[in-house]
Amino acid sequence: MVRFPTFYLNLEGPDRSGKTTMCSQLHNATDYRWNIHDRSAISMLVFSDMYKRDSFHNIENVKKELFNLNNRFLILMPEWDEISQRNQFTPDELHTIISLKKVYNAFEKVAEEFENFPNVIVVRSNDASVWISDIVNNMTQLENSSYLDIQKQVMQLCEMRGGEAIGVNFTLFDDGTFQGIDDNVSNYPKEKDYYKRINTELSTKINLELSSGQTKESRRFVYADDSCISLAHFNYRKGELDCNIVLRSSDVADTLYYDLNFAMIMCRNVFNTLGLSSESDFCRVRFEINSAHIPSMVN
Repeated sequence: MVRFPTFYLNLEGPDRSGKTTMCSQLHNATDYRWNIHDRSAISMLVFSDMYKRDSFHNIENVKKELFNLNNRFLILMPEWDEISQRNQFTPDELHTIISLKKVYNAFEKVAEEFENFPNVIVVRSNDASVWISDIVNNMTQLENSSYLDIQKQVMQLCEMRGGEAIGVNFTLFDDGTFQGIDDNVSNYPKEKDYYKRINTELSTKINLELSSGQTKESRRFVYADDSCISLAHFNYRKGELDCNIVLRSSDVADTLYYDLNFAMIMCRNVFNTLGLSSESDFCRVRFEINSAHIPSMVN
């Protein structure tokens, strides 16, 4: 069974938006299921722009955090009148009402820019607590994403980036049963021969290494090429098979679904070839897509 876990759940929004309360309510509702961060690189960028600092590295950090699809973001945006009223009861120690409004306006722009990203939830409510159940359900659905769901999330990210996203990455965990893989992708006409060649080369490489005296802890289980699936590297350590899959380029509208499933087939084959067992071992699969793109939008 595959899992698409949340690495960091980042709470964002202007001052007085209710992030601390939301954090507490989410922990109470989920028994501290997620590692919740109060603010992320998004806030660093907002305040960098506000104070006219050099924003280059902050822009890059925002992309780095957003393009890792295991990171999820919750942006709280109550109405300005609600923020203002809260500040009257508990004045902010750093902001005047004027600077607080500037921060609010900046986060409103951020919310509009990012709310259609696949890993971003914007809550526009004066009482975000009523959305706790929906937020938890949404997060749970993301963590149980199918391979088709993941393909759609990458495609959605590309759409929000004008057709191409550079440096998309995500990590999946499988308990060693590899349920849910679509084995039919091996017969996909456009990629059938390509997948067969990769499987043959990888299988031959691993068997040669094992026959020459290498153990299952060898660092030499590698497939490398300059084609779209450019790297597959497998390392087994202490019950964990780490699989690093690099796609030089991926047509996310057409072939990504097939490549995801084929990559998992490779991982399953290596898992079985090394004699690993779902009773004692599991599989971590790190995907890196250097150029995720939608050809009809960029060509």
